[in-house]
Amino acid sequence: MEVRKLQLIGGSSYMVSLPKDWVRSNKLKQGDELLLLIEDDIVKIVPKKISEDYRIVKAKITNIPRYDEKFLERFIYALFIQGLDEVEIEDKGLTPRVIAKISSIVHSIIGMEVIDASNGRVVLRSLTSSELDVNGVLNRMAQIIEGIFDGIVDCMTLGDMEGLKDVKNLEGDTDRLYLLAIRLENRIMKDISSPSRWNELRHILGMRLVAKFLEEIADDLHDFSEKLPEISEKFKGNLLMFLEDLNSAFSKVMKAYISGDVDMAEDSISQANEIEEVLLKELEKGDANYRVAIYSLIDVSRNLKSIGEVAFNKAVRERYLS
Repeated sequence: MEVRKLQLIGGSSYMVSLPKDWVRSNKLKQGDELLLLIEDDIVKIVPKKISEDYRIVKAKITNIPRYDEKFLERFIYALFIQGLDEVEIEDKGLTPRVIAKISSIVHSIIGMEVIDASNGRVVLRSLTSSELDVNGVLNRMAQIIEGIFDGIVDCMTLGDMEGLKDVKNLEGDTDRLYLLAIRLENRIMKDISSPSRWNELRHILGMRLVAKFLEEIADDLHDFSEKLPEISEKFKGNLLMFLEDLNSAFSKVMKAYISGDVDMAEDSISQANEIEEVLLKELEKGDANYRVAIYSLIDVSRNLKSIGEVAFNKAVRERYLS
């Protein structure tokens, strides 16, 4: 860290000199314009001529250790959530068959495309903007989960077990939105480096937790829907009641999180806890299939409580500490 003295010029302006090495490395000369990014008591200096590329993040990968589809999927997802705008992969193992696998994986990610491909090389580019609203992504995830609740309830009411297959597609949508939420959070965190924005950092970390809990709730409901056709009819009335109670608790906890309502957050935690206690007692009833379904709903209730705790902490911070 260098220390520079502030100098008074002409009685009304202040000046601080810039390190010569920094000026040279950015190829600046006298008369070039600089942008001042002011954040409370911190000022960042960015050369104007590179400001357009300031938020563009690229990476070049020259070696992939494995080419099986499961590894490639995890690898591409990991690159995406880092917030990279463009990834160039060069590897002699990138045969047309491997590139086809990568292309298929990329198609499952919101906003990412293969823009160039040949033997030994593939370029991926994200079309999503870092300006997208993470809260908007979480809200969409919540809407999809409400749709899953409603869809399962309708199928149970109408006796339409075939309709439960639609839950898989909705659960897949939440997975893709979860990846997008993490990507956007990483992009925002990249720009948060000053103590003056630590409160914003805590908010971003809370959003990441909520995104994960939402993704897990969708997974739990998908598991529940797959087990439902194997459950005896005499137990489906109880399951329908539990689903409606969980749906009500889900709506309340998301309203508490979005609105920053501390009382509603506390109520949602209590409601989810009461549902969990009832579900735990249900484990003493029914056959193995029924108990497996109940376990999925217990996981939903526990994730609801976790969102409620994040919502409660967020509300306290916003209401009493801002």
